[in-house]
Amino acid sequence: MLRKIDRLYQISKMLYRKLVIDAEYTLSPIDRHVMQTALYSDWAGLFHPSYGAWRVKRCNKILDIYGIDFFKDRKILELGCGHGDIGAFFAELGAQVLGLDGRQRNVTFARLKHRNVAGIRFEQFNLEDDFSGFGRFDLIINFGLIYHLRDINAHLRACFSCADDLVMETVVCDSTDPYKVTLCDEKKLGTPLDDNESSIKGIGCLPSPFFIERVATENGFRVDRHFTPDLNAGVQFNYDWSPKNDGRLGEGLSLRRFWRFVKDVDGHFAARTTGELQSVESAATM
Repeated sequence: MLRKIDRLYQISKMLYRKLVIDAEYTLSPIDRHVMQTALYSDWAGLFHPSYGAWRVKRCNKILDIYGIDFFKDRKILELGCGHGDIGAFFAELGAQVLGLDGRQRNVTFARLKHRNVAGIRFEQFNLEDDFSGFGRFDLIINFGLIYHLRDINAHLRACFSCADDLVMETVVCDSTDPYKVTLCDEKKLGTPLDDNESSIKGIGCLPSPFFIERVATENGFRVDRHFTPDLNAGVQFNYDWSPKNDGRLGEGLSLRRFWRFVKDVDGHFAARTTGELQSVESAATM
């Protein structure tokens, strides 16, 4: 089976290379550079094909939550934007998007790739630092970032101070302890320490889902859970797993959770669950 998968992988690479060669005389110099950068990356990090399904499913989930018409003229901040594909998608729907990423090479690639998309800009910024100086936003998108950071308390406080509406997903540990967060060497988690997706310092952390939810409610936000199978993508992105409360650390980066956080206006902090878990209280007893 592994031999067959490897063969399919090699065939896909050959077909992709042929596509690039065929397009050599039709692409602009910048588009050619963007395509060849992806081609000769050996599908490392953010260039891996698995990110295509990951992005599609997350964009679809956001559209399910907000609808298409929500985004016109909205100010959106995408944190850890990588190559900017998600932010560019919503910019084409009319949003004004700022994408922040800690790596200058990602920012440069995003600017080249999406240079013709109106309403989006990209800036290099170390997201271990306080980004609240960029102002207020209608929506923050925070995908695949938390587990690459060391000080998530400060990061989450900045998130909740910059917007009244956030969507967030991250790798977590399997624990119901609302104060549990484990620092991790990313090499031991299986994250390749390349130059486009890993922690800048090589140290990240895995919070419990309840850690994230506790900080959100302490900052006056309602917790809407989306622990649903429609978000699952391959073996690396799993959102509807059943908790065992055994302290598992990410399980190969596949233990993930997805939330929407909305600033509470009436003092009611109930978690709205769209997955198997029915409430914070019932999940804590499982």
